[in-house]
Amino acid sequence: MPNHLDRIFKLFQDVLVKLKVELENGVRLAWPTPIFNKKYENTEELNRRLVEIILEKEKIDVGNAKSIAGGWHSSEDVHSWDYPEIKTLIGFITDAITELTKVSAGVESVQFGADTTFIAWANILRKGGYHKIHTHPGCAWSGVYYIQAGADERAEDAPEDAGHIEFFDPRHGVEMVPVPGNPFGQRLSFPPEEGRLYCFPAWLRHMVNPYHGNSERITIGFNIRIENFENFDNS
Repeated sequence: MPNHLDRIFKLFQDVLVKLKVELENGVRLAWPTPIFNKKYENTEELNRRLVEIILEKEKIDVGNAKSIAGGWHSSEDVHSWDYPEIKTLIGFITDAITELTKVSAGVESVQFGADTTFIAWANILRKGGYHKIHTHPGCAWSGVYYIQAGADERAEDAPEDAGHIEFFDPRHGVEMVPVPGNPFGQRLSFPPEEGRLYCFPAWLRHMVNPYHGNSERITIGFNIRIENFENFDNS
């Protein structure tokens, strides 16, 4: 039978983790951090079109540096691009933030409403490119959708976590006192996969390890601002 630490790690690696989790034998998880992790199926044509659109946009948009090194970060207007593929992606993002809000607030989707602002941008990483450690101030949720993973056979000698997105334990100083197994202060690493979307609290520190592929890694990042949150009484 897996021990408590194995079970906790699996909770984080799965789609969601409830913010109030009771384990057996008097153990309770306090302050867990929800991460949405979902692979959307049948996205091949969607992703192919998004690649075409983004590569064309790169030709006319100088973009900005932000956290990216060795790549291109578009202007933050992708959410307003007038393409059906972008509307589909906005639907995926809406799924993610709805599920995260349900878990975080402890209510069903019919029990809350809010004014939601989407901010999205395209990223292209080329060999050696990476994203520095950063957060997304002023936002509620942030995330990334993988359009083209870019891995190929010529990158076989790359580190196992090359190009992975990594999240840092947000609790200050938790690694200062040794505990058997070193469960605190560890990073969580998630691999890229075409059609997969990760969404997480905007305050969660994260980075992307250097990418070693020979073709472009193409993603769309996004921030979500939420105002005027309202909880309905449907009793």
